[in-house]
Amino acid sequence: MQNPLTMQMADRQLPDFQAIRPEHVLPAIEDLLKNYHRGIEAWLQSGSSADWSLVESEVAWADALNRAWSPVSHLNSVADNEHLRKVYNAGLERLTEHESWRQQHAGIFQAYRQLRQSEKYSALSPVQQRIIELELRDFHLAGVDLSDKDQEAYRNLVMRLSKLGSKFSENLIDATQAWTLHVEDSTRLAGLPVAELNLLEGIAKNHGQSGWMIDLSAPSFQAVMTHADDARLRCEVYTAYVTRASDEGPSAGQWDNMPLIVEMLSLRHQLAQLLGFDNYVEYALARRMAESPRMVLEFLEQLAKQARPPARKQFSTLQEFAESRGAAIPLEAWDIAYWSERYRQAELHLSDEELKPYFSLDPMLEALFFTAGELFGLTLEPDTRVPAWHPDVRFYWVLDCDGKRFAGLYMDLYSRKNKRGGAWMDVCCSRRILESGVQLPVAYLTCNFAPPTGQQPCLMTHDDVQTLFHEFGHCLHHLLTEVDWPQVNGINGVEWDAVELPSQLLENWCWEEEILSRFARHYQDDTQMPGDLKDRLLRSREFQKALFLVRQLEYAICDIRLHLEYNPNEPENPLDLLAQVRSEVSVVPVPSWNRFLNSFGHIFGGGYAAGYYSYLWAEQLAADAWGRFREEGPLGTGPGEALRREILSVGSSRPAMDSFIAFRGRPPEPRPLLQSYGLSGEPCTRLDQRRAQS
Repeated sequence: MQNPLTMQMADRQLPDFQAIRPEHVLPAIEDLLKNYHRGIEAWLQSGSSADWSLVESEVAWADALNRAWSPVSHLNSVADNEHLRKVYNAGLERLTEHESWRQQHAGIFQAYRQLRQSEKYSALSPVQQRIIELELRDFHLAGVDLSDKDQEAYRNLVMRLSKLGSKFSENLIDATQAWTLHVEDSTRLAGLPVAELNLLEGIAKNHGQSGWMIDLSAPSFQAVMTHADDARLRCEVYTAYVTRASDEGPSAGQWDNMPLIVEMLSLRHQLAQLLGFDNYVEYALARRMAESPRMVLEFLEQLAKQARPPARKQFSTLQEFAESRGAAIPLEAWDIAYWSERYRQAELHLSDEELKPYFSLDPMLEALFFTAGELFGLTLEPDTRVPAWHPDVRFYWVLDCDGKRFAGLYMDLYSRKNKRGGAWMDVCCSRRILESGVQLPVAYLTCNFAPPTGQQPCLMTHDDVQTLFHEFGHCLHHLLTEVDWPQVNGINGVEWDAVELPSQLLENWCWEEEILSRFARHYQDDTQMPGDLKDRLLRSREFQKALFLVRQLEYAICDIRLHLEYNPNEPENPLDLLAQVRSEVSVVPVPSWNRFLNSFGHIFGGGYAAGYYSYLWAEQLAADAWGRFREEGPLGTGPGEALRREILSVGSSRPAMDSFIAFRGRPPEPRPLLQSYGLSGEPCTRLDQRRAQS
């Protein structure tokens, strides 16, 4: 019987998700790894002079591995179960070992270095030369220059960090799914709109219960925190949510991630020092736009200095409003979202309950696809024949202006059991030239919106709409590539602090009047959003923006300082450092038993270690890039074509700064970011600072 992970659907080159079973994973990975290793050794033993043929061969071997592993990794995030988790972790261990073997292989390194130093290098295209340069950099960052003993130490560190990151994510999903609250008395849910009550009723039905059920999925948590009049209920749900996978709360100690965090910080520091860096931040920045830890901290601290006074004023105003409505002061952490929503209703006469009927999912997808069509000439064509991992998953072929297929996109948009929380984009397969033609790039777009209930479709908040556009921006970065080499096409190899540029830029169209006028329509009678409601929504864009910014700064500064200031002789308690950062940056109350770090998956279970600042760094790029669309027209083909040509299509085939300058005509300016948050004063650190000095 053929293994579905080592064969693809002949007509579409897509994974056959319905045929994949846990028992397929390890045999496929082992066979492909053996093929890769045999191929490398055969090439090296052939005595061939270093040329591009080795790179081409490696692309083929690596692509086969990636195409087999991608659906497994994706299923582990969206359809988690005990058997899959076991083989996923075993496969991850094999792949981590392989990556270290390849990056520290003296023969492969010498072949790439010889090619770089030979006359053949000058005959390569600029993209091919870029690949060689990045490969040589990464060989050094993986310890190819180390002694045998230190290389072994490096491999052990990388392996252990991989296992810890996987375990962190498993603990978080287990802790999230372990807690529910069954509610049979509707008075406890006073204040929740009908849509949110329907959501909680649907969760109860999925658990075989009557009444309503609250769980710790994002839609459920947000519904209670934003709308429940019962402060004790809000406190109970907040406590369960912010103590997940920790030593506090209803599941205290059962899935505690803090020992993993402590060990990861230690091992990351050891890894960085083994490679000659003073700390993990320096190591991480070797692949990013930011030049130094000092540049990153100055950027963040300058923003904090400018954002904290208006944030403090915004919170003071919120407390005054809440007190005038009978709330006990000071507000507790579980009161803030509730009273912010009440204040927004009072100030802007705007509420999620009023907005959500105009933001049902299907029209918002139409808005998304319309925007892509106007800017880039794209059409997204649904194909229900493509097998997926769940009935709710949608698949689209992406067609260019000539009607030709050039990419594919999976969308998995609803929250459900055994699915990791949050929203993300990931790669299914990358563009590549095959003997049979072009292998099309395919991406996964995953969200956790409230699912339809009964006759009610998925109704979204405007924040949800922004999330949808954001993740689609990531997907476009992958799907619109015109580079034929996976090492540098799509999002592959893009500096991590620039990779959020397309996603954050695309969020702007959620606020465009033409998009809202055309697609924000009531799900029951298809009436257009009233002009007055639309105006109030547009005014809400500035609502409590400084409060949002200081929260992001708290996360980013904590991440950087955890990795920058780590002292192996006297390691600081991560919770103490977070408390210190909060005292310097935050303006809202946070209880001492809040265990945010234990669920900070971005830096302990994802790829953002010493990199959470990237969201704000890239937002500075996006704010400036949006200026061109304001100047030439938000739906103008000129800037849209330029964005596609100069940024989306080139991936990492050239430095991100060069791509930005090609699009904007100059280096990025910091002032648009400040203006977008209503801040004034001296601009933040210029992102082209090094260029200006050189």
